[in-house]
Amino acid sequence: MQLTNHLGRGNHRVDFGALPAQPNRTMATAASKILIIEDNAIDREVYKRCLWESNGGSFEFAEADCATDGIEMAVTWRPDCALVDVNLPDRDGIDTLAEIQRSGQIPFAAVVLTAYSEEAVAVRAMKAGAMDYLPKGKVTADSLGRVVRSAIERFHLQQQIDEQRSALERSGQRYQLLLESMPQMVWTTTADGRVDYANKRWLEYSGTMIGNGRLDWDRLVHAEDRERTALAWNRAVQTGSAFETECRLRRTSDGVYLWHLVRAVPMRGAHGEIINWFGTSTEVERQKQTEKAVLEREKLESLGRLAGGLAHDLNNLLVVILGGASCAMEKLTPSHEAQGALNDVNQAGERAAQLIRRMMAYAGKGNLSVARTDVDRLVRDVVARAGVPKSIQLELVSGRGIPPVLTDPELLREAVADLLRNAVEAIAEPASGVISVRTEAVHFNDFGPGGIAPGKYVAVEVRDTGCGMDTETRKNIFDPFFSTKFLGRGLGLAAVQGFARSNGGSVQVDSSPGQGARFRLLLPAAVDNSTSAGK
Repeated sequence: MQLTNHLGRGNHRVDFGALPAQPNRTMATAASKILIIEDNAIDREVYKRCLWESNGGSFEFAEADCATDGIEMAVTWRPDCALVDVNLPDRDGIDTLAEIQRSGQIPFAAVVLTAYSEEAVAVRAMKAGAMDYLPKGKVTADSLGRVVRSAIERFHLQQQIDEQRSALERSGQRYQLLLESMPQMVWTTTADGRVDYANKRWLEYSGTMIGNGRLDWDRLVHAEDRERTALAWNRAVQTGSAFETECRLRRTSDGVYLWHLVRAVPMRGAHGEIINWFGTSTEVERQKQTEKAVLEREKLESLGRLAGGLAHDLNNLLVVILGGASCAMEKLTPSHEAQGALNDVNQAGERAAQLIRRMMAYAGKGNLSVARTDVDRLVRDVVARAGVPKSIQLELVSGRGIPPVLTDPELLREAVADLLRNAVEAIAEPASGVISVRTEAVHFNDFGPGGIAPGKYVAVEVRDTGCGMDTETRKNIFDPFFSTKFLGRGLGLAAVQGFARSNGGSVQVDSSPGQGARFRLLLPAAVDNSTSAGK
């Protein structure tokens, strides 16, 4: 093994300015390092002379007469190009290149030289990682110089491509890691809407795998939101604008629909055409519930103020009416023909007073006589006096350890009676059905239904097997004077909710068409003052 250094003579220089500089060498003085692995010394000299005389310039040469020494020299000297003979004394040259390639990228441009001009040998050489192949019989200064320069250029170009590919793979891995770590559900589609990626959060939530490139949106999106969502998506595709909508998506683990903010932005190519859509789905269920609760509270407060003002004005008028009727009845003789009419006025006034009382309850100002009330006993008394039709089976279940509540017992009695009347009306006569009334003590560690504070509560539950309610009806049942009946509109459930709200409680409703309804009146339990009372 020997190392020789020959610089080009005269103006014969090889222009390697387009190639990356080797370490510790400047472009101005860089010489291409050529390793010759050839057991024939005469052939080695021929190769060097051809390169000297080629249209180029400076070279540094290293020579090895066997594959073993050639591999060692390649590792320590790091040539730009290696001229490798096929038939070496210790092993086949092409097999040597293949072994180097299997252990990693060949660290130099390789040109295979052979005495046999066979296509099979050329194919083996290229598969082993060689940049080119040249029969020895065709070696000239022009051909060898051209092949060596081309091999070096192609090798460095291949290195750049491999580096860019590795950089893209690293970038893709970082992109994948970013998408998988995002708290949102992420998905991408092609320009025509075929889903080509969805992150783990999306797949876990929806339970949908990416198979034929299309997600089952009809199964994921709530039926009431599908048309609106589809229109928004089609509009975005047609105009190329960003897509954004709020819709309910089905969670596969329990079948529950939760509100999500779904967004997608177009990703465009070099000429402005849409090539992909990048979409995210962010759960906004808590936000929607908060907004709903705020709107409901504002509505109830507004209606409550209206009801309170009306009740106050009507009460003032009613005092005058009842006072005048009572005064006239006292001045007239008992047998006077006006006594009957005045008595009707008094009865109508009593009913009006009861209506005013309920309006005050809805307005949250009806607790006129607050006392510690035994809820279970009061409910039993209301049920006993309810007058439920015989076609309806009435069940009463009393819980254990039910604490008292601080409230106006008369208003509580009216609230329970309203819930019973509502259940009876849900089971239309002469149909039969079941009404179940249950009292129990409950505890909420977190905020309960309607946003009530954590703590102990007493629940009065009235469940019926009636016709049930659809979504639209459930939205309106607590509105004043709302009713599904043609006649008989009144405060009803609105007064029940107002009473519960004024006591720091709430009313919970569960119902669906054909499945009956369950109303649950929740009132905070009274604080036990037995210790302080005994002092």
